[in-house]
Amino acid sequence: MAVSSIRNNKTRSLLTMVGIIIGVSSVIMTVSVSEGLRRHIVEANQANNPDLVSVRPGSLARRDDDGNITDINYLASLGVGSLSEKDYQSIKNSEQVKAVSPLSTLSGLPYDYDGSTYEEAQVIAVSEDLPELLGQAVAYGSFFSNGSGKNSVVIGKRVAEELYGENVPLGKLINIRNNDFVVGGVFDEFKTNPLSSVTDLNKAVFISYDTARSITDIEPFIYQILFLSNDPAQVDGLIDDIQISLLANHGNQEDFTILKSSEVDLVARSTIGVATSFVVVVAGIALLVGGIGIMNIMFVSVTERTREIGVRKSLGATNHEIYSQFMVEATLLSVLGGIFGVVVAMSGNVVISILTDLVPVITWRAVGVTVGVSAGIGIVFGTVPAIKAARKDPIESLRYE
Repeated sequence: MAVSSIRNNKTRSLLTMVGIIIGVSSVIMTVSVSEGLRRHIVEANQANNPDLVSVRPGSLARRDDDGNITDINYLASLGVGSLSEKDYQSIKNSEQVKAVSPLSTLSGLPYDYDGSTYEEAQVIAVSEDLPELLGQAVAYGSFFSNGSGKNSVVIGKRVAEELYGENVPLGKLINIRNNDFVVGGVFDEFKTNPLSSVTDLNKAVFISYDTARSITDIEPFIYQILFLSNDPAQVDGLIDDIQISLLANHGNQEDFTILKSSEVDLVARSTIGVATSFVVVVAGIALLVGGIGIMNIMFVSVTERTREIGVRKSLGATNHEIYSQFMVEATLLSVLGGIFGVVVAMSGNVVISILTDLVPVITWRAVGVTVGVSAGIGIVFGTVPAIKAARKDPIESLRYE
């Protein structure tokens, strides 16, 4: 009878399930995107140079006396300034540093000789050490070196495709901030960003840091400094020395973070965890609203079917049977909402994988938990209406108009 009731009121039943559908789909999509990001980060760290060290603005990590990260405070990195030229020089001048490069963004879109632009492109100022730091090959041409980077740039694979199609753009002109540069090289595809940076380096135009400083009126915004130690076995000692130097630059304010490649995964996971928790809380509110919607519609259903309840009781139906009928209906509504939510989440993940490079990963554990929670919501919010239906007096119910 529960199935018949839902079938006979398709529109109302579907509207009742909307809250559950939204909540379940939000949870599953969030968890699947987080899992996809986690796997991407693992692959990224495997591709990175294991000896690579990153310096970033903001106090992201707290460490114990042994130097191990004990806590991640992602919010501490929000709204902070950049690293400085002095920070870069302090690291560069260390005799223990083998290679170093700032990652510094420049405002303004690059465009080629015929005026074409790529809206997603970003100009990044780096040193000649970048390929060594990232272990990244140049597919065509070569990377600039000391002296050769004054009028040349190297572009990411996506920039080359968007601006020049299938043509090899070596020797082509590209304009940055009203200055013409020659494309001297094209990077092979970046499988990852340096230490999980938010910048897609396939969409970047790389310019010499010294040149960038000469064509801008202000100091470039350095959002990261990468470096390698001469002796990987002594990297911890080098990090301690650089920590002391940077503290002196920052007035003893530890408003920066130094991370080894092996520690980036922990930071990224923590960041993803914070974002996931926030969305799951919002989705939980949607599930709660969905449960209230089910309870309200079940109260309406009990009122509308008062005579039916009276007829069934007069024919011998027990209070438990009436209670079970409405409980099954409420639970079924909620479970169906959960199933539809799973379908919506899967469809959303397909769209995400098509529009972005991220591949969301649905875990059956997440599916099972969310559908189970949906069933629980149906049971919890269906209990009171079911009890109300079971307690109806059969004589009074038969008189109901």
